[in-house]
Amino acid sequence: MGKDVRRTRTRTSFAAGTTGYSCEMLEVMVTESSPASTLVTVSGELAGSGSERLLARLDRLLDDGHRYVVLDLAAVTFCDSSGVSALVRGHARASAAAGGLKLSAASEQVTRVLELSGLARMLGLQSTVEA
Repeated sequence: MGKDVRRTRTRTSFAAGTTGYSCEMLEVMVTESSPASTLVTVSGELAGSGSERLLARLDRLLDDGHRYVVLDLAAVTFCDSSGVSALVRGHARASAAAGGLKLSAASEQVTRVLELSGLARMLGLQSTVEA
C-alpha cells in the first residue's frame, strides 16, 4: 500500500520577544485496505499543520473510493483542538460520501480528550483496531 510520511519544522513564538522551534511530526500510513474498509495508522502529534495533513489524506482516500476508513490512533502522542476538529471534519466528510470514519486504539491522552469533549461515541471510538 502507499505510504504518506511527512515531517515539518515550524517556527513559533513562545513569549513576547522570544522565538523558538516546535517540531511537529505526524505520520499517516495506509496499512491495510480491503473492499470493506481501509486501515490508516496515524502516529505523532495530531496538532497544527499535522491535523490539516491528516484531513487532506482522508480526502484523497474518499476521492479514491475508500468509503469506510478506520484510523489507528495508538501511536498518537498529542492531540489539540485542531486535531479534534480534523477528526470531526473527517467524520463529516466520510458520512457525506456515504461512508464512515471510525477511530480505534487511541492512546490514553487522545481517549481522554475525546471523552471529555463528548465526541468519543459520535466518532465511533473503539478500544481495538477493527478494519
